[in-house]
Amino acid sequence: MEWNRLLTLWRLGCPKDETWQENFMARHEFQRDFDRVLFSPHFRRLNGKTQVFPFPQIDGIHNRLTHSLECASVGRSLGTLIGNELEKAGKIDGDAGWEIGALVSAACLAHDIGNPPFGHSGEKAIAEFFSDPFGERILSRLSPEQREDFVQFDGNAMGFHFLTYTNPRISAVDGGLGLTYPTLAAFSKYPRVAAEHKDKSKRSENKPSLFTCHIGIYEEITRELGIKRKEGRNGWYRHPLAFVTEAADDICYNIIDLEDGYIQDLVTYEQVSTLLISIAELSENVRDQIDNTSRIHDPRNKLGYLRSLAIHSLIYQVLEVFLKNENSILTGEFDQALVEHIPAKPILEEINKLSVRNIYSHSPVLQIEAAGFQVLPGLLELFFTALTNKEKKSGQKILSILGCHHVVDYDSDPYYAVLSIVSYVAGMTDAFALDTYRNLKGIQLPA
Repeated sequence: MEWNRLLTLWRLGCPKDETWQENFMARHEFQRDFDRVLFSPHFRRLNGKTQVFPFPQIDGIHNRLTHSLECASVGRSLGTLIGNELEKAGKIDGDAGWEIGALVSAACLAHDIGNPPFGHSGEKAIAEFFSDPFGERILSRLSPEQREDFVQFDGNAMGFHFLTYTNPRISAVDGGLGLTYPTLAAFSKYPRVAAEHKDKSKRSENKPSLFTCHIGIYEEITRELGIKRKEGRNGWYRHPLAFVTEAADDICYNIIDLEDGYIQDLVTYEQVSTLLISIAELSENVRDQIDNTSRIHDPRNKLGYLRSLAIHSLIYQVLEVFLKNENSILTGEFDQALVEHIPAKPILEEINKLSVRNIYSHSPVLQIEAAGFQVLPGLLELFFTALTNKEKKSGQKILSILGCHHVVDYDSDPYYAVLSIVSYVAGMTDAFALDTYRNLKGIQLPA
């Protein structure tokens, strides 16, 4: 892969002969990508989606939207540092620092846009629904490859769908949000379809980032950017900056989930501060900065300061790993998470163990996640029952609630009929999913 080609400024759904490089607007194309994601309805709905703690009763707890904004900030810093180094080495034309910073920031902002309600348990609940007899019956008219899109449902693939799909019943303009090819490629951390077997030793094959209906789109993107397809497979090597998008996410959720655990009184100040200081001390000349906490009186503010030092240290550790492995990343030989190779890896593993033990296993978290396994399959069963029994009055009522934008004729196009309803459910906020389920089940009635 070659850097200048990897940054080709073509947009999905736009004519390639438009000279985007000569755009008269003040924003760079990657900044426009950021803004298009930021102002999209699917991004706004992340405000009502779980990060770790569903329906938090305490101020300051992260949801998917605040997590995505912070990830975009870390991604911008990482991308800018990488771009500056590549520019110094003469590997990229132009002002590469802020250009790559804007690109990675846009990809990071969008990285969770396809996550369904109730966090990762929501993904598992949707996949589990299609593995049960009723769901299997709904998928029976799909090809084996299409069925795997739903049996192995993943929010990354749904995110690519939200970013690239234009509902023809709403608009005749193709391309979804019309993002640039590099941003879409940097967003795609796992560029393969679910039906492809995965090599567990390769990070890029850990999950599927594409539905089968997006193969043609991604093939076009990678061909123009010079990213190789894996031989004989519907899978591709990663865009190099997808590693950076992933690293920004890894940094944020490890550190921020721990901070949220402290706010919820699930871990102590001593536990959190010790871990954050251990990370910060891996950078040079930070002792004086760490000692500054003695001037901060509120424990939450102290941890906020230590968190900033830890994230700063992690950014520079990831930068060093990326630059060290740049050549093997460009050839596709390197296929591991960047944070697996940083000096702080043992500390991050310790943080993960503490989070699993004290935070992710917290009883209210588990209870609400378990509720998601009732709510999402319950909604899917209601909607698919209505879709396949349109002659019944009950089915007609539910379909009218869904609206014509989300109803595709199951008999003529079963794949898009299934995808449309799954997209509708995956796009819900936690509260809207719960309220819709209660209303349709008659547990409560709308106000």
